Amino acid sequence: MSYNILIVDDEKSFREFLEILFINEGFKVFSAKNLESATRIIQKENIDIVLCDLVLGGEDGLDLARFCFENHKNIPFILMTAYASDETALKSVELGVIDYITKPFDTDELLDLIKAVLKKDKVDNHECCKELDDIIGLSESVLKVKSEIINVAPSDATVLITGESGTGKELVARAIHKMSDRKDNPFIPINCSAIPSDLLESELFGYKKGAFTGANNDKIGIFEAANNGTIFLDEIGEMPLFLQAKLLRVLQEGVIRPIGSNREIKVNTRVIAATNKNLINEVKEGRFREDLFYRLNVINIHLPPLRERLEDLLLLVNYFIKKYSEKFNKQVSDISFAAMRMLENYSFPGNIRELENIIERAVLIERTNKILPSSIDIKITDEVKTEEVEIPENFSLDKYIENIEKKYIKKALMLTNGNQSRAAKKLGISLRSLRYKIEKYEIR
Repeated sequence: MSYNILIVDDEKSFREFLEILFINEGFKVFSAKNLESATRIIQKENIDIVLCDLVLGGEDGLDLARFCFENHKNIPFILMTAYASDETALKSVELGVIDYITKPFDTDELLDLIKAVLKKDKVDNHECCKELDDIIGLSESVLKVKSEIINVAPSDATVLITGESGTGKELVARAIHKMSDRKDNPFIPINCSAIPSDLLESELFGYKKGAFTGANNDKIGIFEAANNGTIFLDEIGEMPLFLQAKLLRVLQEGVIRPIGSNREIKVNTRVIAATNKNLINEVKEGRFREDLFYRLNVINIHLPPLRERLEDLLLLVNYFIKKYSEKFNKQVSDISFAAMRMLENYSFPGNIRELENIIERAVLIERTNKILPSSIDIKITDEVKTEEVEIPENFSLDKYIENIEKKYIKKALMLTNGNQSRAAKKLGISLRSLRYKIEKYEIR
């Protein structure tokens, strides 16, 4: 995909250098030497990102940032400067500038920054979708999943979601449905491992009156009930082989035949399936049909286990603290350092579902406004021994916490194009608190 970049710099030779750099990277380049030219280009062209110098002769690059912030908030704005200061940094963040790069800079560093911003902006532009916002995390793996959801949702392609139990597979399936043209039609989930195989067949395909003992009336199956909508087949790896053959026919021909019927029914139902098994191994072992696997695996979205995305742990903890404090009408609003260390050193075999359960219980029984280790219900194994945590020489707990907060604040600001309200929402804190921390930590 080709992006349109606007370069604004009053120095002709430097501007031309950047033009060549970005043209060689496949960008369509627009350039301007002053604010008047730049605003005209922004109003006329479909600009994807602006790279602007802070000092433009007698003009101020922040005035262009203000123009974009007030009229084109969707355009990421990056500032170049040889005159960085704390005051300028704070002002630029307030005007939606997502990052600055200091002159002189390494061209590879600049290119990496521009490409990272454009990749994240693609996800950020879909934040209006509540279902996507509910997928909590700022890690690269979560951003990748969100991007994949955005790409696949508008199509009718069959999707196979893989990942361990508790990683949020149904949440992803619902997001895909909600962002598709089928969103106003039914989304029906069914767990293939929770229903006996004989009942599963009748649940999926329905039956006619008299088809078997107890079939006193016609019953519509889920495929028919979800017509023009989406069916989510969770734990598809548990589906028996005889039902896999019937499912394959639905995917190939778009028809079902209720039990006891001699008539086929045409259905237009999108199938999203999920599994915590390795289906390739299941195929090799003869427990899963190879042809069905390839029909399901048109698009694969893999959800990583929580232990592989621990950078999202604090965000998830804060999200669940807020959720259950409101549910139980409690005043719990934070987690202690020691309790957080316990969670950081735990492997979470049950993934996000287990974390949610841990925080729900902790909020319910906690008597202070902060979750303490005594409220964390996990077994202390060789993996989790808080008493063995080593404290290095000259260790500062305040500094350690500051560094973690700064990292998350910077990432949230980048993901929201510097929009402090949305960044505060992502971080689960108030706007006033975020502004205080930006000033306190002198975040650029």
